[in-house]
Amino acid sequence: TIEIVPLQSESDGNELISMATSTASASAKTGSAPLLSALSNSMTKIKESGIATLALDPPQVALAFLDVSNSYAKSAKLVRARMAAWKSRVVGRGLLVDAFGAQATALYERTLAMYDRETWTAAGMPAPVASYRLEKRAQLQEVMEAGLEELYTKQVQNLETMTIKKLKNKLLASGLGGSMDENAAALRTVTFEFEQGVDDLLVPGIIAASKEAALREASSKLNDALVKFDASPEAMIKRQASAEKIANRERSPSSRAIEFGLDMVAMVRPDGFGTLQGYASYQMGQRSSVTVGFHNDADDPSVIAQFGGTRPPFLRVQPKLRVDVEM
Repeated sequence: TIEIVPLQSESDGNELISMATSTASASAKTGSAPLLSALSNSMTKIKESGIATLALDPPQVALAFLDVSNSYAKSAKLVRARMAAWKSRVVGRGLLVDAFGAQATALYERTLAMYDRETWTAAGMPAPVASYRLEKRAQLQEVMEAGLEELYTKQVQNLETMTIKKLKNKLLASGLGGSMDENAAALRTVTFEFEQGVDDLLVPGIIAASKEAALREASSKLNDALVKFDASPEAMIKRQASAEKIANRERSPSSRAIEFGLDMVAMVRPDGFGTLQGYASYQMGQRSSVTVGFHNDADDPSVIAQFGGTRPPFLRVQPKLRVDVEM
């Protein structure tokens, strides 16, 4: 009689050999000794090959391992495909993903839910299977969090670029002569719009991104853009275009005119050795201005030498008449 006995450990093998030895002793059939020898040789080869130590899992455990691996591979592939489409829009074209925060949160939660649903049987398996399931779940989370953080950072940079461009357009639309209040209002408007844009990009609870840090950096760049706007290429081109338009404009005989303007420049030079200086200017209309300078250098020997050995006048006023003739 041949009995098939499953081998799951070395002790099972030893027990099988003991059973075969007992059966051989009680049996008078010829060929029992060769059977015992074959079983013994087989057990030796199994132990030498290492199969006995590596293949101890029953089929359901091996299937659980396979389910976890397949679910991880499928979930990671879907996530990478989705992020690749977003990255093409963000990095390749410099745009934003509509409602990125909401879409990213939905992708994150949906992917983990699908993974948990497909691998739930492994949760009740022995420790190696359950640990492997949690390990692959953590790897899936790392893949998603790293990709989403990279996309968030790049979109904040794109949003900064868009906001600075929007501020420059507002300043250009004001005719390059906007008052401080108008410029401040334009700055507040674009800053508020940037803040709303960052709100749409945030993925709370998934990526560690600070809205305040993004606002501080953007505010600094916007202030720099406002200060340097007058010397920017956009402003220079706008001024040149306006000047050419005025110069090329044909005036009717009735609109030809001669206009006068007056520039007043005053310099105050009290006692001192040049440790303090400054000036203030005020524009009155389009053709008149007042500029007052201050420099306490009346006791400076080099200044006295320039005036032939005498102290400079305390107050010096220099008027300038400007005449604009348009024909």
